[in-house]
Amino acid sequence: MKRATCLIAALVAASSWATQAAAAAATGPPLASSWNIAASGSAESSGDLEFRITPADGSNPIDISVAVISGANQDSVARSINRALSSQLRHDRYSVQLGENSNVLVSDPRGRPNFSVELVDSGIENVRVAVKSVTPSAPPTVPEQATPATPPATPRPAAIEPAPPPMGSPTMPNPTPPPGNSPSAPASQPPASSPPPTSNPSSPNTGEIPGAPASAPPPN
Repeated sequence: MKRATCLIAALVAASSWATQAAAAAATGPPLASSWNIAASGSAESSGDLEFRITPADGSNPIDISVAVISGANQDSVARSINRALSSQLRHDRYSVQLGENSNVLVSDPRGRPNFSVELVDSGIENVRVAVKSVTPSAPPTVPEQATPATPPATPRPAAIEPAPPPMGSPTMPNPTPPPGNSPSAPASQPPASSPPPTSNPSSPNTGEIPGAPASAPPPN
């Protein structure tokens, strides 16, 4: 019985906190679990930076004033913001840390988006202070997709076959060289040469005219 009572009380407290957070988010500034305060520039005048921290539980906002002296650079301004917030905020509900590049990080130790940070006023010349939430005010509506441990194998491209010739087009035969011009065909043997003509033996020089009859008289 006692355990059931404690469980009901915890559920009621959680429901009350969720209701208050929803009401604060609907009517007030956006809520987040972490806020980043970045200072830039060099102060050309003395003045105050007015911050407002609004809890989501419906309690009163917390106004914090940070004094800045003329001539302070952005690192000095960030250290002044860190000191002021650390000394005036409850450590069990807010964590204040000095980061790099003149940044101050204010976060909830439990990681709940249950407060907002605003820069209400700044009377310092040449000093710019940007306040941005580090975490989104609402969770994403689409869950993050898991990456497969083994990526799928890349399919090999299919072999491209030549397209068939269009209908009605003549088929070009594969030209075949003539047998006589083929490098593998044996060369034709030249015809056998005829024997050289035999010359008539020359007649001895008898002083007769060749072809004249033997009974012809000698020339005068």
